[in-house]
Amino acid sequence: MNAKSKPPEVPAFATYLAKLKDSAVSLSLRNLKALAGLEPAHQASFQQLWAALPPSRRREVVKALLELSEENLELDFNPLFFCCLEDPDEVVRATALEGLWENENPQLFQCLLSLLKDPAPSVREAVMLHFSRLAYQAQVGELSPAKSQIISTTLLHWATDLAQPLEICRRAIEGLGYFDSPAGQEVISQASQHPKQQMRESALVAMGRSMNPIWLPFIARELTSEVSALRYEAAKAVGEFAETGQPLLAALLPLTEDADTEICLAAIWALGQIGGPHAERILQRLALTRDAARAQAAQEALSEVALGEWG
Repeated sequence: MNAKSKPPEVPAFATYLAKLKDSAVSLSLRNLKALAGLEPAHQASFQQLWAALPPSRRREVVKALLELSEENLELDFNPLFFCCLEDPDEVVRATALEGLWENENPQLFQCLLSLLKDPAPSVREAVMLHFSRLAYQAQVGELSPAKSQIISTTLLHWATDLAQPLEICRRAIEGLGYFDSPAGQEVISQASQHPKQQMRESALVAMGRSMNPIWLPFIARELTSEVSALRYEAAKAVGEFAETGQPLLAALLPLTEDADTEICLAAIWALGQIGGPHAERILQRLALTRDAARAQAAQEALSEVALGEWG
């Protein structure tokens, strides 16, 4: 490595902690890397400092750590995110949960169960999103039957708990789609007819995750909805069905020309997941469009079709 390509050195840990404590000093993402992979002794020093920081500074730091972790997967801030789960500020706790999204430590599951009692709705919603991720792992056989049962029971309870804010209930409904139990199907069906649009959006998410053909008529209805968010989720749901979504191909086709670019891209993605000669011909035509975003999406979808054929 030559002198020009050598990465800049971060300040000594103790020195950096002093700067971090001074809220007048702007955060440096580069220097925050010093907090990755801390040794136990350094973690203790950090916790002492953390308790002395004002809430605004703690929010600033944990959000910056989240940004860094998303940009560079080699940076390990998990020990700090775990510490932040006990922070008195709800934004810090919710952000820390986001930072632990792909964490496989068994300790996290116990933390999630404890945080179900968190007083902040934003934190409980973040917990429900984690439970949806765990529900997927249960579906593909990565979790024990006992843990899968806890997740299923918890999602069903929270999806039907009318005392919970709507955002929490809808996230639980989305997770229920992975289990596709009779009780879960009933909850999803009720959500698809809910007066609140957000609940109907989540019902579509759950339908796609279930991949159960009984939902195809409901999804077909929303593909023609006047509400753009519902058309978007319906298009995504069709894609989740993969080749089983073939019956909705004709209904999906108009959305590839939707005025809403996000809906159009979702429909193109769905075509790639469905596959087959008809979808491939449509994608080949879309790949020639002058719209760069749509053309690129069509090319990526064609790659998915080819991958499916080889698979």
